[in-house]
Amino acid sequence: MMDPAPQPTNADTRNFPRKVQEAVLREKLRLAEERILEQSKELEQSRATIDRERARYQELFDFGPDAYVITDAAGAIRDANAAAGRMLGVEPRLLRGKPLPSFFAEEGLKEYPQQLDKLCDTGHLHDWEIFLQPRNAERIAVSVSIARATGRERDGHRWVLRDISRRSKAESDLRELNRELEHRIASRALQLAEATRAKDALLFAERKAREEAESANRVKADFLALLSHEFRTPLQAIFGYTELLERQIHGPLNETQLRDIQRIQQSQQHLLGLITTILDFARLETAKDVHLHAGATLVDEILCEMEGFIGSQLESRGLSYQYHCTRKDIAAFADPAKLQQIVLNLLANAIKFTPREGHVALECVEDAAVVVIRVTDTGIGIPPDKLEAIFQPFVQIRTTHMRSEGSGLGLAISRKLATAMGGTLTAASTAGAGSTFTLTLPAMKWEARDPAHSTPRASPRSRA
Repeated sequence: MMDPAPQPTNADTRNFPRKVQEAVLREKLRLAEERILEQSKELEQSRATIDRERARYQELFDFGPDAYVITDAAGAIRDANAAAGRMLGVEPRLLRGKPLPSFFAEEGLKEYPQQLDKLCDTGHLHDWEIFLQPRNAERIAVSVSIARATGRERDGHRWVLRDISRRSKAESDLRELNRELEHRIASRALQLAEATRAKDALLFAERKAREEAESANRVKADFLALLSHEFRTPLQAIFGYTELLERQIHGPLNETQLRDIQRIQQSQQHLLGLITTILDFARLETAKDVHLHAGATLVDEILCEMEGFIGSQLESRGLSYQYHCTRKDIAAFADPAKLQQIVLNLLANAIKFTPREGHVALECVEDAAVVVIRVTDTGIGIPPDKLEAIFQPFVQIRTTHMRSEGSGLGLAISRKLATAMGGTLTAASTAGAGSTFTLTLPAMKWEARDPAHSTPRASPRSRA
């Protein structure tokens, strides 16, 4: 808006005619009226702007999610928004003049003076958690923030009260869950401690039982060895006297007496065999006096002699016999005497449990890095549930048609000897159709004789 042109002052118009002076005065009044009108419009615009800002502030004040309260220094409410009215259970217009601390629960009332002291020192206070007691409702947990008011409300306070009931409940639930977890952990720890004690008790009992079993085994083995040794001493004397009687040194004997002496000698031999078997088993059980002279052994040289040992038994029972070895130079890592003992035990069992007109076979083959020796018969067979039990001490297969012979230690001793030489001994059978016992031993490479030495040389065969 352009400024009006300079008007003549009173001093300038004093000498003008009266009409001119009146015209000048009217112009001044018009200009003053225009200026007042413009100032009125500007004032109206300012008032409208202020009203809009006040309305916007009031809208924000009323529709804020948290309770907002303005109090004087004594705590009397000057203004409160809608959220405060909902929280305190009183309409905002009715809250004016009421003391805000009157809505505090007992704990909050006790802490209020101390919180005001903090407010005086810092000018603001945040996250003061208390309980409010609304009108006609259950108390609620709130987080309070307070600041000194500014402007014309300088002697008052501004309060923001935030409902933390859900957070408080969540924290309470979390604390309860923590307590429950701690209880469970403590209970679990007790259970684990109890289980550990039970396990330790079981381990102690198992160790004690093992020690007692080992002690019992040692006592048993020592007893068997002592008993067998004590039996052998009088047997030797009986052997001597029966031999004197058989030679008729003290006088002639008739045919009946000689036959009786032969029966006594047969019983002596049988009893001596049983005692020797028990002694061998006792030595194996205690791992005492068991000396292996293992090395490269030509298996065929030992197996081809078996028929000479069992020929009379085969003939007396009417059994046929067959021996087969794929090569003469098959060598195994074995003690020759122990290998002979194992095979004789297997052949004796085969003969004992094979009916007349049956067949017994001995076979030797080399399979990769092992030597396999099989003893097969056409005897009564072994039930499937007994295939492992027969290798236990004093276990025998009993039938109604055959008289039990022996001590039941032969197979147990044979398996222990096979294991001691690095081999295995197993059985396969079909009840009523015969059995097959398989002895496997580590194979060795047999080298030709050295012309400078009279003994053969051997070296371990590399495994396939």
